[in-house]
Amino acid sequence: MENIFQEFSGYHGTLVKPYYWLYSNQHCSKCPYHIRTGEESRVTFGEFYEAFGFPYGPTMPENKQLIFYEIKAFNGAVIQKGQVTNCTYSNIHGESILFDKHGYLDSFLYKHDSVGYLTLYANFTPCNEYGQCCISRMYDLLIKYPQMRLDIYFSQMYHIEEEFPVAVWNREALKSLAGHWPRVTLNPLSDGIWKTVLYGFVKEVPETTLYEPILPARATADSYNAYMIHLITGIKPYFVTEPPVSQPQETNSLPEYYREKRHFNSVPWLQNGNNNIYPFFIPRMPFVLPSHVQTELASKPKLVVRHLNMPGSVSGGKDLSESFPNVKKSNEVSITKQVVRGKEKSLMENRKKKRKV
Repeated sequence: MENIFQEFSGYHGTLVKPYYWLYSNQHCSKCPYHIRTGEESRVTFGEFYEAFGFPYGPTMPENKQLIFYEIKAFNGAVIQKGQVTNCTYSNIHGESILFDKHGYLDSFLYKHDSVGYLTLYANFTPCNEYGQCCISRMYDLLIKYPQMRLDIYFSQMYHIEEEFPVAVWNREALKSLAGHWPRVTLNPLSDGIWKTVLYGFVKEVPETTLYEPILPARATADSYNAYMIHLITGIKPYFVTEPPVSQPQETNSLPEYYREKRHFNSVPWLQNGNNNIYPFFIPRMPFVLPSHVQTELASKPKLVVRHLNMPGSVSGGKDLSESFPNVKKSNEVSITKQVVRGKEKSLMENRKKKRKV
């Protein structure tokens, strides 16, 4: 396979130039190493918040794209983890770099037959805009490696509102991509998945962030993402419900973009009569959890509580015959037995008298 990338050794991983013609420049702070593997893929907590909007709420950085990935074997073991960024100088999206033909990921999968899962943690949903075609490149790689499953987790929706001319393309491409369920899944980042990303890809994380619950502003945005991806694809995503906004002032901490669209019934491109350009629902299918989630659920013991009622406390002082007409009282049974035994005794005495006579 002819490679178009160059790979260099770093202190705790590798640095990859996705294209050999890239060079350092003042227009792109990440050039030329847009792919970093191992511990080189970790970012500071400040950079993580700027891109993903965690934990305080969405930031919507239009020119900053950050994608973390995990390549796993069929048994769920992590083979490699890494980071991908977009190139602002050449205007290339992160997914376009990662899934490019003869690129770094293509070469890695070609050399490793044991890869069964590819998981992406991205700050934006993938697009299919002209000049990028991120989802189309995903298709090409999935066709080339049919044994691999793709799970995408995202923190913000990218260009799906009607004010963007390319919104229709992006929505249709997301629906088409999700249509390959269960081999491909699209899910919003939520609850414990945030902690997974923090532990695996972020450094200098405040201790309070790791142990405190998700803040209301972030939880509201995650709920919005879950609703929108379900509305676009027709497939219910894997999503952990967070508590609703507890105080009215929390809404003001959201950017104006999300304050306007936080209520799910006020989706503009459904109210303006443009439903004819929007993809219809497809039948909802049950979701298959990723392998690592299934393992965690299966390993947790199930607590079964059974309440036993003693014979004396079954009726609770009530007459059971009112609810169950076929039930007989115990004293009736004992009386019947006494009567039968009395009759049998008298018959035996009469027989003895007859024999004596």
